[in-house]
Amino acid sequence: MALQGTLKDFSLADIFQLIGLQKKTGVLTLKDRGEVVTVTFLEGDVVAADSLPKRMEDRLGSVLVKSQQITDVQLQHALKLQKQTLKRLGTVLLEQKYLGRETLQEALRVQVSQTIFRLFRWRDGAYQFSQDQKLDYDRDNVLPLSAESVLMEGARILDEWPMVEKRVGSYSGIFRRTKTAEQAMGGSQGKSALVLSQEERAILTGVNGQRSVQDLIDSSLLSEFDTCRVLYELIGRELVEKIGEAGSVAAAKPVGVRAAPREIAIRQGVSSIWLWGLGLLVGLSIFTASSNPLNGWSVATGRESREIALIKQVSLTRLERIRYSLQVYYLQNGGFPKDLNYLVLGGLLRSPDLRDPWGREYAYRPLVGGFELQGKDREGNVDPFLLVRSVTALR
Repeated sequence: MALQGTLKDFSLADIFQLIGLQKKTGVLTLKDRGEVVTVTFLEGDVVAADSLPKRMEDRLGSVLVKSQQITDVQLQHALKLQKQTLKRLGTVLLEQKYLGRETLQEALRVQVSQTIFRLFRWRDGAYQFSQDQKLDYDRDNVLPLSAESVLMEGARILDEWPMVEKRVGSYSGIFRRTKTAEQAMGGSQGKSALVLSQEERAILTGVNGQRSVQDLIDSSLLSEFDTCRVLYELIGRELVEKIGEAGSVAAAKPVGVRAAPREIAIRQGVSSIWLWGLGLLVGLSIFTASSNPLNGWSVATGRESREIALIKQVSLTRLERIRYSLQVYYLQNGGFPKDLNYLVLGGLLRSPDLRDPWGREYAYRPLVGGFELQGKDREGNVDPFLLVRSVTALR
């Protein structure tokens, strides 16, 4: 079954949430302005992301060389062996002992994540999700990413990106270390007073008055956003300062940043093709809260911030997962549990699934022939959008 449409009609957040909730396996293909991005899902988790015309393995080799994880000679040798053996580049690098598995896994995670998070800034594009395609991903070295974690990280990036972008400026900008940073890195007295994280030290070392922001991104094992975020912090601490632009580009728009609105519109309603059934549970459940948008995947209006909107999506995902598990519990036991912990004991959910994104437990109340679930907003107030009542039609 193939599902398709445009991002104007159904947001990327909605798509990821639906695929993750239903634990779908397949390939999501997105196209816009000549760029094609594919995201591979295995039982609702992201296991691969690639783009054309720039393939991930091409970027992977370049990043590993520029971040000095491997040498260019080692990369060329690995590429030669890859053509001969048709193995994945990462596998060849491991077999030749050019790098460790943990380093490769982290590099792959960054590459996959970066490809996906750029999608959240797309203004438009066509999408198609197909369950008929054969999955092609590095099963040995890729650590699956849950759709929920992607949404949470996407919310963080979209919320922080404007202020990061404002301070860092264009990707053609060139920065140099300030006297304070030079003294600290040179081993003078300032060293004891300067506390740097491993990420900050790595980026600060790369700033040399000649490399552009894009060069720093290309040579970092961090994602595009995290590289800029660290640079943002270094600027704020007056450890680096901007001295100009690379080439003749004076105020270039950051590479990869589309002229998209600052907000993700998480639209109300959903095409009937996306409404999913519960198999044998169809007909057992009657929803009585007419204002509850849970089945429509609608959570926010344009007045809400991007972060709140996406986090509310995550909360709705967990509520729907609990609702589904309660229905399964009912079929198995002939009734609903006294409290939600029975779902954990029965192996239907994990303990974290019973809490909202802010760490609070969802309110659960058994009813005659049904139940009620209630979530709260960030401030702890009852939210009508996070309310679901279900009444089971007993036969």
